[in-house]
Amino acid sequence: MDNKKSLYERFGGDQQVSELIDQFYYKVLFDKLLRDKFLKADMSRVRYQQKRFFSQMMGDKNTQYTGKDLVEVHKGLNITNQQFDKFKVHLKNIAQDMEVSGADLEELLDHVEKHRDQIVFNKAA
Repeated sequence: MDNKKSLYERFGGDQQVSELIDQFYYKVLFDKLLRDKFLKADMSRVRYQQKRFFSQMMGDKNTQYTGKDLVEVHKGLNITNQQFDKFKVHLKNIAQDMEVSGADLEELLDHVEKHRDQIVFNKAA
């Protein structure tokens, strides 16, 4: 029997994932490079879906992301690699502020990186 805790459990569960996402979108909405992507979005819905997505991605067996397909959500947003990288910088800085261990932070960023091709559609910029 494998007793290894998931990243979600090591991170602190639902409350900590919620805190990460809330702080993340606070930063994003003040970031000139990223905020335009969210001007027309229902941010309550975005936060809710992102929390579910991150919880599942981090190994919460009790959460099932039921939002739209990542490609469908992001295809028309013309997101660049630079914007995706900035997204990761904000995520990293917030997780560090939350005192997430280096190994767990690296694992989180690796999980996020695996979705780059489903989010970045403006490869030229």
